[in-house]
Amino acid sequence: MRTEFSIALRYLKPRRNAVSVITLLSIIGVMLGVAVMIVVLAVMTGFTDIMKNKLIQTQAHLHVTAQHYPIADVGQVQDLMQEAGANHSTPVISQVALLQNHKKFTPKLVMGVIAEDVRQVMDIESALQPGGRFDLAHGEAVIGSQLAQQNNIKVGDKIILHSSGKLTRMVEVDPAGGGVSGSGKIMLPTELTVTGLVSFGKYDFDRDIIFINIDDAAELFELPWGCATSVYGWVDDPFRMDKEFNTLQMSVQKNNLPYRVDSWQTLNAQLLGVLTVEKNMMFFLLIFIVLVAAFSIANTLITSVYQKTREIGVLKALGAGPGTVMNIFLLQGLLVGLFGSALGVALGTGVIAIRMDIISVLSKITGQPIFPPEMYYFNELPAHIVFSDVVIVVVSSILLCTTGAIVPALRAAKLDPAKALRYE
Repeated sequence: MRTEFSIALRYLKPRRNAVSVITLLSIIGVMLGVAVMIVVLAVMTGFTDIMKNKLIQTQAHLHVTAQHYPIADVGQVQDLMQEAGANHSTPVISQVALLQNHKKFTPKLVMGVIAEDVRQVMDIESALQPGGRFDLAHGEAVIGSQLAQQNNIKVGDKIILHSSGKLTRMVEVDPAGGGVSGSGKIMLPTELTVTGLVSFGKYDFDRDIIFINIDDAAELFELPWGCATSVYGWVDDPFRMDKEFNTLQMSVQKNNLPYRVDSWQTLNAQLLGVLTVEKNMMFFLLIFIVLVAAFSIANTLITSVYQKTREIGVLKALGAGPGTVMNIFLLQGLLVGLFGSALGVALGTGVIAIRMDIISVLSKITGQPIFPPEMYYFNELPAHIVFSDVVIVVVSSILLCTTGAIVPALRAAKLDPAKALRYE
């Protein structure tokens, strides 16, 4: 095999130059294909990983939600969560309210929480911008940084919230279809003082979230004090929580409680499923780039067989069998695959390392944002190179390149020595 390897390596370069132009183009084709696959898979994996991290950072691991009426006995649900393995739980009133900014009304997610409980499970200190505080006393609110920016709200400003329930009580609808009229009732909105801005790095969450005191939320949505629309729970390992989730679900059913049990995974199952499918489809489509490079290698080696017909005849005349000749050309395809894959891994890794610089340059050239956070929900292009993905890409590339050499290898192995020696 050492002889075949030496001959294959010599065949990849001409006599006078260090490397053949044709060989170089074949290696570049494989390199670009591997690099593109590594970059795309790393970005898709990064999207999935950062999406999971942001979801865990901004959502509870376990959700017990009332289906028709608010949860009155919050303590009972918290006990069930603790028995299921949750290390922390807290009641939450979470509903959509209308934020009034002059004459403009926009729906925002209002979360009535207990500030001390939230501090224990969410990284509030890192998310809280300088100059703010997260105490959530009566009449106070903490809002997302993007929401503040879009509505020109600063710490110390007042915000006005309207609940849909109060608005509908100000209107009377004729059941017979006679139209709509005022009910004569005046329902005052809730006025709160902004005491802090938070940025979790998830655009949609920072754009819509308003944290307020849980009692203020009960008053805003006209719910009894001490109740909750949901009870949130957190576990030690959110990626391996099937046991806790199933135990809690069985406990709720056993106690005949009219509540729905969800996990952060079930609530976001469609999104996570789409990301997984997209990554697999990207790999399937991009493998065709390497396949094209493999066809290029096949064409190159077929040409090489015709150019080296006489040399093949000499090898056979000296005793080289068809298997030896075939191995020489298979090794050429293997070497091109190895060199191209190695360079492709280096190029792909380098592109990932300077991806934000590349995006910045492209943004300046085009004058348009290449990675707008309002569209992708993240402040930077995520990327995570997974070793197993790199191995799959490299092995696939080498196999395709070696397979592309089979046809010319068979052609060389079948050459008749006498005819090959007469070839000129």
